[in-house]
Amino acid sequence: MVSKLDRIEKDIQKTKSKIAEYQKQLRELEAQKTEQENLQIIQLVRGMNMKPEEFAAFLRSGAMQAAPAVTAYHEQEDNAHEE
Repeated sequence: MVSKLDRIEKDIQKTKSKIAEYQKQLRELEAQKTEQENLQIIQLVRGMNMKPEEFAAFLRSGAMQAAPAVTAYHEQEDNAHEE
């Protein structure tokens, strides 16, 4: 016969195990969230069609206060040939 104390101790261990499992799952989900946020940022930056030095200057100047208009990549290339 299992005493009440033994049963409680088993429940404690089971609960601690579940908590550890949930903490691991939480860390994995947070990492996935961060990765998706980073991908969104990269897509936004690439959508600006700026050279790296232009983008660096853009960030130094206050970034989103004067965001450049987003243009399609092929339009930017076409305009470069006209200059």
